[in-house]
Amino acid sequence: MTVTEATIFHGGPIHTMDPALGRVEALGISDGRVIAAGLLEHVKRTLGNDAGFVDLDGRTVLPGLIDTHPHLLHYGTLQEPLVDITAANSHVEIIERIRVRAASTKPGEWIMTTPVGEPHYFITRSWKNLIEGRLPNRHELDRASTNHPVMIQAWAPVTPNVIAFNSEALRRLGIDENTPSQIGEVSIEKDTSGKPTGILSGSVTNYYSLDSFNHSIWRKIPFLQMDKMRPGTIRGMKHYNAQGVTGIYENHMMDPPLIDVYRSLRTENQLTLRVMIAQEAESYGMPWSKPRSRSDFVLRCEEAAERIELKDEFLRFNGMTFMRDGTCWPGALRMREPYRGPYGAMTNGIEYISKERAALAMKICAGCGMRLNTISMGSHAHEENLFQLEAMAPEFDIPSLHWILVHAFFVEPEQARRYAKLGMDVTTTMSFTWGKGELFRERMKGSVLSDLIPLRRLLDNGLVVAGGSDWGPKNAFKQIELALTHEFGGSSSRNRGPAQQISREEALAMWTRDAARVLRWNDIGSLNAGNHADLIVIDRDPMSCEIEAIGKTEVLATLVGGRVVHGALPELN
Repeated sequence: MTVTEATIFHGGPIHTMDPALGRVEALGISDGRVIAAGLLEHVKRTLGNDAGFVDLDGRTVLPGLIDTHPHLLHYGTLQEPLVDITAANSHVEIIERIRVRAASTKPGEWIMTTPVGEPHYFITRSWKNLIEGRLPNRHELDRASTNHPVMIQAWAPVTPNVIAFNSEALRRLGIDENTPSQIGEVSIEKDTSGKPTGILSGSVTNYYSLDSFNHSIWRKIPFLQMDKMRPGTIRGMKHYNAQGVTGIYENHMMDPPLIDVYRSLRTENQLTLRVMIAQEAESYGMPWSKPRSRSDFVLRCEEAAERIELKDEFLRFNGMTFMRDGTCWPGALRMREPYRGPYGAMTNGIEYISKERAALAMKICAGCGMRLNTISMGSHAHEENLFQLEAMAPEFDIPSLHWILVHAFFVEPEQARRYAKLGMDVTTTMSFTWGKGELFRERMKGSVLSDLIPLRRLLDNGLVVAGGSDWGPKNAFKQIELALTHEFGGSSSRNRGPAQQISREEALAMWTRDAARVLRWNDIGSLNAGNHADLIVIDRDPMSCEIEAIGKTEVLATLVGGRVVHGALPELN
């Protein structure tokens, strides 16, 4: 359904997220754009007597949400071919779901499942909550199929982790009684006769595992299937629309073949949200990743500069991305002080991109006026990032480029001030507090938690901050709630110190007007006249309901350019 005729929304809170308008009595849209917002009589006069009316009956209208770090295509593609066992309670359920898939799968082809529990941190529920308290072994998985290699996957970032194979999968991978019980950081469980049980543990995640033996396993498994990209992305868009998301920024791990998926969907008018993309400069994290040659690195940056697109109403491209350090779970977060890695050894983290390559990307982007995304997480990584950015400032007008600091786990007070002086914008996610808070507290010394996702500090220094879901929770309204509570998942702890506390409007702005500001996409993110009619109708007012109820918000309707892409509007009068 597309609302093409003049339509007026009234009868409930309408938050335009435009500071000059605030909450209004009525909103008028027509032909995919906002025509007027304000008092009902003013909107009626502007749209005319023939306008239709949507009585909100107390429901709330907000601008469509913008997720600035979703990995929509990646997660959609990875999950598309899998048997979903996230909600399974027992081995019986798991085996039956695999058996059903086997009945329609050509013999010899892989059958893979999701992990058990709630991705991607598996804090509230995991395989440990199965009735049996463990994953099924090869003998149990063989009851589902002996004609297919079967695998229960382990998803990043959780390390150590557990995966399970049936007998045919072990045979394909060359894992047998002659394989050592421990290779690198991977443990191969064996029975009393010395034969593998099918259970592997340790650094066994699908990516960001940092273990060469694990990488060799995953390179033999077709877990990233190119033919699943389109259907996985389409399914992913539906999921995000249902969360109230009408715009995304795919700025991490995006290579040309992936970008082309979005381009083809745009050509076929199948995009149900607006997409901004930036291309990755270097390669890391995946089992097959290795540094690019210098010439290839330069070519990718130069090609990206030639593909900048800032006018299309649904698909835009601007920029390059590089990643300085990794996540805490495998011990890749670069901090000032050493901390315990996943197996007890002390670490200062891992440098994913060399300083020479980072400087090269900065110079190329600055020279052609292209956006640069610098993924920097730990306190030491920020120092390296700032040192190189500040070294370029005398030669290039860095503040005018509005480059983006991505993730920003730990940002110290002086670092926030220096980033602001450089004109940087920020996109971060509350996943890092919710999913890793207890991990940080367990592994790190001192008062580093005072610097964890310091939203108040960033805003007070004048930085524009946008929100993203990244690892999850994928519920956008839960992310907004977490920006207010700074809750640690799986515990009652909260990290809501002076550097973290923000208001409800600021939390919502991270997903609406400020997200649009970070993207430099001027006609989305707020409901003022002339902007796209990207809006959502929800069952409660996040400005006034209990903070702990924000994450339970139900999205009743999502409109992109006046087109209903999820749910349904109340009946027009």
